[in-house]
Amino acid sequence: MGVDECVKFMIGCWAMWEFRNKVVFDNVVVDPEMIIRRARDVLLEGVRDSGEGAGGLRSARQQRWRSNGEEQGWKPAKEGYVKLNVDAGVKEGEGVGTGVVCQDSRGSVLWGLSVTRLQEWEAHFVEAMAILDGLEKAASRGITKVEVESDCLPVVDAIRERRTGRSVFSLYIDEIIDLSLQLESIIWLHVSRTNNCVAHELAHLFPRAVGKVLWDARLPPSVNAAVIFDRNSIE
Repeated sequence: MGVDECVKFMIGCWAMWEFRNKVVFDNVVVDPEMIIRRARDVLLEGVRDSGEGAGGLRSARQQRWRSNGEEQGWKPAKEGYVKLNVDAGVKEGEGVGTGVVCQDSRGSVLWGLSVTRLQEWEAHFVEAMAILDGLEKAASRGITKVEVESDCLPVVDAIRERRTGRSVFSLYIDEIIDLSLQLESIIWLHVSRTNNCVAHELAHLFPRAVGKVLWDARLPPSVNAAVIFDRNSIE
């Protein structure tokens, strides 16, 4: 298949997996037409954003990278660096989850991490936890040049500005900054939520298992769908 056909196929797979989880974990009754409508709506949203037909979703994401003179979407790390995409998930009554995916300058997955904690924290705390989880794992593997990408702008700004304080959140920021100083080079980036989908899938992975789960190179099938989707969205 060509790139456009692959994108459509992966959107369909993602929609089926999303509704499958609703059936298995939330006991929701799903009409198959809902899956078709969901996949179609996601595809058409990208086409409308780009003003194009075939390849519209890919073009829309590329245009988001270039909007306002900044590259805001997902792209591979620059040569010599790895990219850590991080995200957090909060599910009331079930604790919190963090997700991290590490990819090289070619976009190949090096490893993925999913951490589930029973404690319930506010969302911005968990976003900071996700960054800390990613940096700790990267440091343990001898990685020294990192681009960290998160869709939580307040946390990214707090790290960039090196804000200090006595709150629990500030303690997490301090720990992140201390760890980052041990690396040779680190770049902090903010990305839209739609372009952080691999880390998002890892943070919301089902079924939930308390503790850390690490994958080398090959991620779970539902997450690999998001990896392929990102890769096919890049020329």
